[in-house]
Amino acid sequence: MPDNPVKFRKWNPIFSVPLRYGFLAGIISMLLFLILHYSGKNPFLIPPLFDFRIILYPIVLVFAIRDFKENKNGGILHFWQGISVGVQTVLTGALLMAIFILFFGGLIETAMVPDYILEMTEQIKSMNEDVMNSVGSDAISRSLELLPTTDIYDLALDYFIKSLPYGVFLTIIISLILRNKNLNLWKTN
Repeated sequence: MPDNPVKFRKWNPIFSVPLRYGFLAGIISMLLFLILHYSGKNPFLIPPLFDFRIILYPIVLVFAIRDFKENKNGGILHFWQGISVGVQTVLTGALLMAIFILFFGGLIETAMVPDYILEMTEQIKSMNEDVMNSVGSDAISRSLELLPTTDIYDLALDYFIKSLPYGVFLTIIISLILRNKNLNLWKTN
């Protein structure tokens, strides 16, 4: 009879690598969120082109997919593996950050949501006419009407949902670049 009848298998690298890098992305996101918040900038009102995810996600995704390819998979990367590693990395980082937003905004900085509502209302009301005309007065009226009902769950879900398209788009590009070209598994020679 063996000494240890229960043996735990190591996690498959296609799951462990994205989990590790997703946690790294989540922790860095938390730190950047806190820096923005305590420097007086509302992290939810940063224009999308200046969001820290624009720089963070490509770096983390390249490292995650390259780590899987070079250190865990013998230098081989199929497109589907890159997609799997990248999407899991983004999901992990975005989910961790959404949970942090729930915790931070719900328990520590309870004034975060009312401050967001106030600042967003001011921002919408101060839009120039060209923007108002392109968006439409009905959409602006509806936004102003719904804004007071915003809660911390809405902000956390918004962060999570907005992270996915950008992360998946980057994952596709990075996976295409890093995948092995001319890899033929059916070759017999």
